[in-house]
Amino acid sequence: MSQIKTKIVATVGPASLASDIFQKMVDAGIDFIRINTSYGDYDQYDRILANLKNANKTKAIEVIYDIKKLDVLDYFTKNNLRYIALSFADNSEYVKEVKAFAPQSFLISKIETPQGVKNFDQILEHSDGIMIARGDLGKTMSLEQIPPLQKEFTRKTLEKQKLVITATEMLLSMIDKLHPTRAEVSDVANAVFEGTSAVMLSEETAQGKYPAECVQYMARIIEVAETWMEKNRLLYL
Repeated sequence: MSQIKTKIVATVGPASLASDIFQKMVDAGIDFIRINTSYGDYDQYDRILANLKNANKTKAIEVIYDIKKLDVLDYFTKNNLRYIALSFADNSEYVKEVKAFAPQSFLISKIETPQGVKNFDQILEHSDGIMIARGDLGKTMSLEQIPPLQKEFTRKTLEKQKLVITATEMLLSMIDKLHPTRAEVSDVANAVFEGTSAVMLSEETAQGKYPAECVQYMARIIEVAETWMEKNRLLYL
């Protein structure tokens, strides 16, 4: 497989804790692992970090530490992690508060609510990156509003030369099926066409039956989409 530009984020959970499964995800091409502190405990996080340390890697793999409450940041500091994904980053004041606590962090604000949508420009200004968290957005807004918001937020974030991650339900059917739906494949490819910095797997790799296969499939979709873009000289929109 050729080197792809769009990064892959894989959430690690019970389905991918075993070292052999973790290694298969590494071999499939992950660039980031995500620790979701809404689930699990510090013993589980220790096991994830140990797997990362011991894995046979051909490139650097970073950790995204996803938080809802500030009381879990001591673990972040203790383990010298760099990337924070801040859940429910509804306003720039909250973003600045977290940044003040961890000034050396790379802070990714998750846009998940109508308040986050309304305050997007200010949140972006004080963030190092943005995660378009479509799952929670879809619980508080009508679903048909999400695609244009995704496109708008991707464009604005790239204009600021910041990281943007497209997340949630990208290959959701692969939780219990070996192949994604055609709509899911189109969803991942469309995110690549929009210029997203990274695409993210959540339940697919944390809880599903086929975590490594999900990463493999996502990498293939990205490769084909990027190859088509290069051949057609399609600019990121």
